[in-house]
Amino acid sequence: MSVSEPHAAVAALLKPGAHGATGGQPVRLAVRDVDIVQLLARKGRAEDAAAAIKAAYGFDLPSPGRSAGGDALAALWVQPDGWFLIAPRGAEGALARAVKAAVGDAGSVIDQTHGRSVITLSGARATWVLAKECRVDLHPAAFGPGRVASTQIAHLACTIHQRDAAPTYDLIVFTTFAKSFMESLTHAAEETGYVVS
Repeated sequence: MSVSEPHAAVAALLKPGAHGATGGQPVRLAVRDVDIVQLLARKGRAEDAAAAIKAAYGFDLPSPGRSAGGDALAALWVQPDGWFLIAPRGAEGALARAVKAAVGDAGSVIDQTHGRSVITLSGARATWVLAKECRVDLHPAAFGPGRVASTQIAHLACTIHQRDAAPTYDLIVFTTFAKSFMESLTHAAEETGYVVS
């Protein structure tokens, strides 16, 4: 795995093609090639960090259980005064440098691009597959587009972000555990079938 391709090894775990049951409504699985940084506001500086992100990127940092932003940069609440910032893959370390330049001493910025992987699960039966794996109430009345939750899937820490109503879920896991995570997720998807493109 090269420095410029941090998710190549994880993507290699998914074999292209159709797998599992046929004739139903298969879900889609993919690995997103993104940059991820974690922003932690310094003690008593959460408002300053939020103002800096608003000035630099034009959106408010999200409240607990929520996301904000868009395709160019999304922010996910992951803990009190802590967020993941996710953007399409760019130059090595560029997102972390840009966020740090924006927040200055109001927050700490940790590049998680190589340490975390984002697996996308989408399709009409994506919620059904994901519900087999986690304890989060994924019913649309309780969880929908823009919602974020941290939970365990296959006994591994996972951050779930529902990106749209399709539904499309981003599942953020530690890269070192991605193989075990992927085995559990593909097993859960076999009953309805899954497609890797």
